[in-house]
Amino acid sequence: MDSFDLQDCGLPGGIDEVDDDEGERRKLFRNIDWKESTVDDGLDEPFPDLKVSVVKEIVSTGGLVKVDDIPEHTGKHLSPEEWHRTLVEEENVVLIDVRNTFEHDIGHFVIPKTGEVAMNPEMVTFSSFDSNFCAKNADKLKHKKVLMYCTGGIRCEKASVMLRNRGVQDVNQLQGGIHRYLEHYGNDGFYKGLNFVFDQRVAMKPNPIERQNAIVGKCVECKAPFDEICGSRVCTVCRDLVLVCPNCQSVLREYHCKRHESWKNCYYTFLEVFDKKELIRQKEELNGIRDSLVPASSYKNIRRTLARQMDKITKHIEQLDAGKITLHENAPRRCRTCMEPSSLCDGRCWGFWKTKAKLRWEGKTDAKNTSSPLPVAVGDRIEPGENWNVLRLGDKTDANGVFKKGTVVEIKSWAGDEKDCVAVLWDDMVPRGRNQGKVQPQIYRWGVLALDGTRMYDVCRIP
Repeated sequence: MDSFDLQDCGLPGGIDEVDDDEGERRKLFRNIDWKESTVDDGLDEPFPDLKVSVVKEIVSTGGLVKVDDIPEHTGKHLSPEEWHRTLVEEENVVLIDVRNTFEHDIGHFVIPKTGEVAMNPEMVTFSSFDSNFCAKNADKLKHKKVLMYCTGGIRCEKASVMLRNRGVQDVNQLQGGIHRYLEHYGNDGFYKGLNFVFDQRVAMKPNPIERQNAIVGKCVECKAPFDEICGSRVCTVCRDLVLVCPNCQSVLREYHCKRHESWKNCYYTFLEVFDKKELIRQKEELNGIRDSLVPASSYKNIRRTLARQMDKITKHIEQLDAGKITLHENAPRRCRTCMEPSSLCDGRCWGFWKTKAKLRWEGKTDAKNTSSPLPVAVGDRIEPGENWNVLRLGDKTDANGVFKKGTVVEIKSWAGDEKDCVAVLWDDMVPRGRNQGKVQPQIYRWGVLALDGTRMYDVCRIP
C-alpha cells in the first residue's frame, strides 16, 4: 500500500495530505509497512476500525529513547532475505528476542548452524530492557554481530538504540519483524513455534494452512510440550501469562511463572481455602524468602511485594479468629485477572484482550426483553445482589458493618446494546482525592448473561 487516504475512513477536513518543507503535498502514511493477515472462520475481524492517535511513545521506555533519536541511532535494518542469509552464513552472531518472556516461550528464532535458541532478556515490560539486559550484557556484545527481532519491528527500533547507546556498534534488526519473515519463509525458515499477536487471534502459525514444526513451548509445571496461551492462566503474583497444560490446570488452583516458581507453595491470591495452620506456614515461608533477599536496597520492590502478602495473610487470620469469615475448602477456582469463577471466565479479561470483553456477554440476550434484562429505573434503591463478588467488589457492608444500600443514578450498557448495567451512588460514599466535592458513581452488572446463559447480578433492587 503506497499511501492512505484518511477521507476513505470518513474523517472530515481533507487531512489526508500534509505540506513538507519544500511546500509539496504528500500523502500521510506513505512509508508505513502495512501488514495483512487472514482470520480463521468463527473469529471477528481483529481490526475492524482505524484509529489514529498522537502519543508520546508507541512502546514505552519511560522517556529513555526519544523519537527524534531513532533515525540516527537505530540499528541496521535487514530484509527477511538478508536476515535469513546472515543466519546461514555468519559465524559470530548473537540473536536477541526483544519480546516479553511469554512470547519467547511459544516461539523464537534458532541459529541453524548451532541450534542455539535466541537470547531471552526475560522481560515482563519493555521498559526494563535497558536497565536489566543491556546494562548486564553490553560489554560482552561489543565485538559481536547482534541480530534482534520482535513481532512487527517496532520494539526493535528502540531496543537497538538502547544497545547502541551502551557501545554496541554492529546492531541489526529484522525489518517487518517475525510477521514479514514468516510471510517469506513460513515453516521452512528458522523461526520455530508460534508468533504471539496482540488481538483475539492470540498466536499465529508460521503457515496458516498447515503447521509442521514442533511445539517449542513447555508447561511451566510439568515441562510437557504445550504452547496454548490464555488470559485466564496468569501468574498469581505478577499476572504475566504462563503456559500450563490441561493436566496441570486440573490440579493447580493458582499458577506461578518462572520468576516466581519458588513462591508457589506460599503465595496465593485466594486464601479462603486455607486453614489457620496453613496460613501461618505460608507467612513463615514468605518471611524466610524476604529475609534472604539482601542487601535490602537491591530487592526493595520484591521485599515490598512479600510484605504486602504477609500483611494480607495476617488480616485473613484475624478475620478467621473473629468469625467474620469462614474456611471454604471447596471454593471455586477463580481467574486471577477478573476474580470470576473459572467456569464463567473465558480468558478475555487480560491485557490486550480487555477490549474484547464484550465477547463474554454479547449475543445471548433474552429474545423477550432485549432493552433491559429486568425492569429497573433511575432512583431505585439497590443493595448487594446474589452474585456479589467480594474479591472484585469489596465487602457487602459499609464502614459500620451495615449492609450497603445505594441509589441507581444511571442505566448503562456493559457491552453491546443491551442495558444490563447500573451506576450506583452508595449512601456511605464521600468525595475523595482529586474529586473533592464530587462523588463518582460505581458501575455494576445488572443481569448480564454468563457463558452458560445464566443471569448474573452484582446488585439487586430493594423491594
